[in-house]
Amino acid sequence: MKKNAPGAAAAVSLGEKKLGLEWAERISSAHPQETMTLYGVACSYALLGQTEKAIECMEEAVRFGTIQKKWLEHDPDLRSIRDHPRFKALLERL
Repeated sequence: MKKNAPGAAAAVSLGEKKLGLEWAERISSAHPQETMTLYGVACSYALLGQTEKAIECMEEAVRFGTIQKKWLEHDPDLRSIRDHPRFKALLERL
């Protein structure tokens, strides 16, 4: 499996939490300003229950590029962070 942000989220979804976290950290280090990479890494962190890291990555993704508000509102990977005040504030800015 290719080591990328969607792959990290997929690994986490399949129960490979340690592998997903490792991939998320590697890809975010390799591409710290790539919007879609940060979005995928945020999804991985959200699935892992790492709320603060997930929101930080999503804030960076928004800062570096265009993110569709609908994605954040409907992506099931982000369900665990949707009620967080910082996430709500991010949605309001979009």
